[in-house]
Amino acid sequence: MADASSSMAAKPIGRVAPPTSVKIRSYSDVIYLYPSFLMAIVCGLWVTLGEPTPADPGVSGVVFTFVFFFNLSVIAFDYTRLTSIIFVLMLVIVGLLAMIFPAVGDFVQGLMDQPLFMNATFYWVWAAFLAFLLALVWVKTRFDYWEIKNQELLHHHGLLGDVERWPAPNMRITKEINDVMEYVLLRAGRLVMIPARENKALVIKNVPNINRIEREMQAILSSLRVIDGD
Repeated sequence: MADASSSMAAKPIGRVAPPTSVKIRSYSDVIYLYPSFLMAIVCGLWVTLGEPTPADPGVSGVVFTFVFFFNLSVIAFDYTRLTSIIFVLMLVIVGLLAMIFPAVGDFVQGLMDQPLFMNATFYWVWAAFLAFLLALVWVKTRFDYWEIKNQELLHHHGLLGDVERWPAPNMRITKEINDVMEYVLLRAGRLVMIPARENKALVIKNVPNINRIEREMQAILSSLRVIDGD
């Protein structure tokens, strides 16, 4: 009993043990189309159950088009902090012009009032195709991913389970969040890793929940440094 109590007392209280393994998955840019997938389902139900009022047909088409255009802009451009500020300022300027000059407001309102007629089949087909693409991306990340485990950085890839290995101790890690919209949509960013005695950086793009992944990686690497010090 004394030995058991002494061993229990030796354990640090309130300290969370570091994870034994961290898996890092890099997704294709297609993953950022998930808002369009969700909106296609919403608009499909919207049209199937009937537009909100008979006097406003085609509203769902306008909503879906704006969401899809936004999704394409996320893939096409990098929403850096400066770009995001400029985009918001442009919206503010357009809003002020619409308030000051009635002609600008009437023009913007006229664009918004133009109906886009799309039937329920259109939305369900788009939802099915987007679901297929998103599922393919998810399946790919099950066979192509990175992992820190047993003092090694592993790159699993291929259907047959090919593995590349680098030493994990003393590895340098840089977390980069360059695209504001990608971070808003999936908390995603980029990891740059340089293993010891390697001159080439390993760049992993589109990593969801990058802050959590980076914390877990640092916890493992810190534990490895303690073991090496001992």
